[in-house]
Amino acid sequence: MRSKGDPTGLLRYRELVRWALPLLCLLTLPVRAQVAPTGETEAPETPAEPLPVVAGPEGWLGTWRLLGEGAAPSRDGARPVVVGDTMPMIDPGEWTRGDRVWVGLELDAREETRLHLLLGMRGKVRVLLDGQELAALERWRLRSDDRHVEVPLARGHHSLALELGRPDEGAWRIMVRVLAANFRAGFGGVRAHVGPGDAPALARAAVRVDESHRLDDDLAPVAVWEVHRPAGGVAQPVEVVFGEGEDATRGTLRADAPTVTHRVPLPSRGPLRLPLMVGGEEREVGSLVTLDRPLLQAAAELGRALAGDVPDASRAPTQWRYEECLRAVRERESDRAWRNWLRQEARRVARELGRGRDPFLRPRGYVRMAHVSAIDGSAQPYELFVPPAYRARRDWPLVITLHGFKGNAGDYFRNTFGLARNWRGGETLEAHGRHGTAPTAGPMIVVAPQARGQSMYRHAGETDVLEVLRDVRARLRIDPRRIYITGGSMGGTGALFLPYRHPDLFAASAALAGYHDQRVRQDTHHAGLSDVERFLQAERSDIDWSENGLHLPSLLVRGTRDRPLDWTRTQVARLRALDYEVEHREPALGHNVWTETYAGGAIFEWFARHRRPAEPRHVRLWSGRERTRRAYWVTLDARSAPDLFARIDAHARTDHVELSVAGADGVTLEAPPGLDPRALEVRVDGATLRGPAPLSIRRRAGAWEVGRHEVAKQPGVSGPIRDVFHERVVFVVGTLDPDHTLMNRVTAEDWARPHGIDVRYPIVDDVDVTPEMIANATLVLVGGPWSNWLTARWHREFPIGFDRERRCFLLGDARHRGEQTGAVFVAPNPDVPGRSVLVIAGSTPLGTWRARFLPEMLADYAVFDARIENARGQWSCGGARRDDGSPNFAEPVDCAYRAHGFFDMNWRLRP
Repeated sequence: MRSKGDPTGLLRYRELVRWALPLLCLLTLPVRAQVAPTGETEAPETPAEPLPVVAGPEGWLGTWRLLGEGAAPSRDGARPVVVGDTMPMIDPGEWTRGDRVWVGLELDAREETRLHLLLGMRGKVRVLLDGQELAALERWRLRSDDRHVEVPLARGHHSLALELGRPDEGAWRIMVRVLAANFRAGFGGVRAHVGPGDAPALARAAVRVDESHRLDDDLAPVAVWEVHRPAGGVAQPVEVVFGEGEDATRGTLRADAPTVTHRVPLPSRGPLRLPLMVGGEEREVGSLVTLDRPLLQAAAELGRALAGDVPDASRAPTQWRYEECLRAVRERESDRAWRNWLRQEARRVARELGRGRDPFLRPRGYVRMAHVSAIDGSAQPYELFVPPAYRARRDWPLVITLHGFKGNAGDYFRNTFGLARNWRGGETLEAHGRHGTAPTAGPMIVVAPQARGQSMYRHAGETDVLEVLRDVRARLRIDPRRIYITGGSMGGTGALFLPYRHPDLFAASAALAGYHDQRVRQDTHHAGLSDVERFLQAERSDIDWSENGLHLPSLLVRGTRDRPLDWTRTQVARLRALDYEVEHREPALGHNVWTETYAGGAIFEWFARHRRPAEPRHVRLWSGRERTRRAYWVTLDARSAPDLFARIDAHARTDHVELSVAGADGVTLEAPPGLDPRALEVRVDGATLRGPAPLSIRRRAGAWEVGRHEVAKQPGVSGPIRDVFHERVVFVVGTLDPDHTLMNRVTAEDWARPHGIDVRYPIVDDVDVTPEMIANATLVLVGGPWSNWLTARWHREFPIGFDRERRCFLLGDARHRGEQTGAVFVAPNPDVPGRSVLVIAGSTPLGTWRARFLPEMLADYAVFDARIENARGQWSCGGARRDDGSPNFAEPVDCAYRAHGFFDMNWRLRP
């Protein structure tokens, strides 16, 4: 029998021997004395050798000595434990009900050296070397590679121990990555081992079998197995056998062959019977074949249809169904009703296309639609309702409805029609979005973008909403003066964020329970912010863009129990101070005010009262970024500085345009209604300028003149850093220096996989970058010129310099170097006009790794070191708060940049 936490049964065997062996010796002693030959003695037992431990290919470590529980580790009774058979994560809850547990390793160093531990944890961890504490760490949110501990080793033998403490609540877990002195995966020249044990059993326990079902290049369903040791194990070869008899396929897992892969076609019916032996032990495979096969077969039908001549109107929704079928199989989707819908829908669409029909040409009623995104070429879904009475003979109003942070497009789409989910029946948000009652009637076309998940409708999320709108307008006849927007919670924020940044697009906004003034945030409302961060805070806040709501009637709703009320009240106060049309409601509710607001189709009635003016004579354009450049007949050509809002107020008078400008050096005007486009007259700051429309004017030496003001910062080639994520992005891992490669890759994966946002940017090695990528994508270059060949190729043309010999960063006359120093900045692509690059580089591998700790709000550049640590997961460095194991943040703590800020409008370093 095996005990919990003792996968090999070794502990029970030892306990049995420990108690039974002395008793057996006492019982047999007289007999042995009688039979032992005279003058002979028994040979002493040979002590068992400790088992060498190896790390996984990326340094993950999953084999340890379990040193017991209590205040100090115990060497007595220590036994090996393996956690790598599931993931490289230690979960002490499997071994103990106490408050702490100890694990450790024995280390033998042939010479003086060091190891690096990267730890992610949920709970408390102490790291001891030879009984001396190296670090005491605490984290309440599990993130991989969250803490660095250096382990200095003199020549000789050492004991490494980790004390794992239980967090105040929730599971306690730890992930450990071990790197050699040169930051390559593993122990380098150090020999690591655990106590004696059953080597074959421990080696076998560290093996993980990953089974996937997919379509091959010919769209045939196949099963693929990858047998590997992601978290290392003991240095013992493991034989892997697929099948049996003469048809068996064999392989061996060892240091130079860490993976064995096998692929077979899925049978057309019935289960998959393929024995798999790992180290002589049978592993179960093929358990989900009967569940996955129907969906793969249906996906194959769609795949063949997509390879043919698919009408433009149907390509994106067909592609989304194809990709969603594969995702459901890949991620082992547990919702069988959703799998069934996908299977039936895939076959329906494939059948229609096979008959030469266009299944999405004339959508009516409720349809799951999609568009192909320019960001990554994926098919992004959105919910669509087209009233059954729709005819293309006239323009129709359109409502865009935005889901909340924890919601989804389908759920909020139904909420907008008043189709509430079954709370008493326990219906989840996801289930309601997928299977809830679909709308059948409504006076307007309604769309609900997925907007990449928890994007806050910024960057990729903003791009998605605009792409959805573009797709719907290409399919249906939409009235440009009756496009409305609404949303709740995160969606309520987006319902003002988007209109204020596209001020001539929407006719009205209903923002419910949104977050409009970022100064209300706990981590941004105090004096710790720098001037740079204060501008970034304003650039993110709706309230600072309120002037763009001149022609946007707004409904703002927040429940009186949804505190703090200032999230909405400050926005309402600003709109009223501007004398703009705003309706403010505060029902006696909590956060959910949408159920009441949308009940009975009331939101459609409210929207129907408003139309956007086609050609207003009074236009205001406020902008803190290059992407927001136009409002009606006014275009912003150039801001005066990257950390200033441009403020343009334009009035069309009887015979001229009266213009007030601040924070802008270039403006272009179309002819407003009633004025002659052949001879447009503009009066600004006491000057009168004339010319045909469009008329561009610019400020030089404090005076205005006719002419276009050109600056290098334009949409697509501008800061701040996060702006690049509006575009197609490819991450490029530097591989020139093997000592940097792993940390470059770890950092790229962290940036390219943003938590909660449904986007997976491609990651390629620098040697694999293609000319097409350079020409058509924003490249994120991870690694300095000493480790990334593209950074090396372009670094002399960047606004931040590099000293390759001293491995440091140059900002004017300042030089920044150090063990954990790094820099991140956005700059123009030297080879491709109209494109930018983002550089993430460290003077050492640890400097690159530190880029993982940068906060959300970043300017054009930042140079940092270990002091950036407390900004992890925060909005700002100046607002960082200690992650002390509690969901409630403590007081602000030390967090500082070495330097950060904006380049000027022509990409020079500002003094």
